[in-house]
Amino acid sequence: MSTPSTPSTPASDEHPTESMVPTVPDGTTASDAAAAPASGPAAGGAPAGPPKSRYSMGTLPNMLRSMLVIGLFVLALVAIVPRITHVERPAVDAAAKASQVAAQTRWPVQLPKGLGDGWVPTVATYAPGTEGVATFTTVWMTPSGADIALKQAARVTNGWVARSVDDGEASGTVQIGGRSLQRYVSSNGGQVGYVERGTGATGLTLVASGTAPEDELKAFVAALAPVAPGAAASSPTGSPTGSPTGPGGTATPAS
Repeated sequence: MSTPSTPSTPASDEHPTESMVPTVPDGTTASDAAAAPASGPAAGGAPAGPPKSRYSMGTLPNMLRSMLVIGLFVLALVAIVPRITHVERPAVDAAAKASQVAAQTRWPVQLPKGLGDGWVPTVATYAPGTEGVATFTTVWMTPSGADIALKQAARVTNGWVARSVDDGEASGTVQIGGRSLQRYVSSNGGQVGYVERGTGATGLTLVASGTAPEDELKAFVAALAPVAPGAAASSPTGSPTGSPTGPGGTATPAS
């Protein structure tokens, strides 16, 4: 009895021939198409966008150009925005205050006269000053926009004088309109002061000092003249003339 032999698998089943490999419409085989690099749209079907602008790449020249444009814009804003160089202060009636002080103290109070335009009194007070010395003080804004302070007091102390000239150092004397005044200069050179010392109980010491140019300071001192006491003036505190009340009070702005 013979054993049936196992049928062998045809060679065509194990090794398909080239004729059995499917082809794509353009004549290439599927394996060739898979091996070829993709040249169409990216996977997913999204089309390729336009090339990026060189200005969006953040290069150094582009950054410098942007900074230049911003800087020019800022400079333009600064140029058109108004700037305040100094604060305007209301004028006070320094003459009326001086007349009151002269009537109360019997001092030969002085104020500048005939200075012209641009000179504005902004402060006028009578109150205790350095080391308790009663002091009549006026402050004037000059045409250049600086300030000059005029202080007048009797029986002054060395400390009062030193503080009135901003602790400046003595720097000779100046002659102005027949006056001989001691000149003081502050340590930083920003303030010059002139001092005319009085003698006796009612001798009035006068100090004119400030940040104004020295030619304005000289013009200010040259214009000083005595003030007539008020005929029926009240003291700076509102008390009748001759009242024992101490100094104090401030002049009100002129209307």
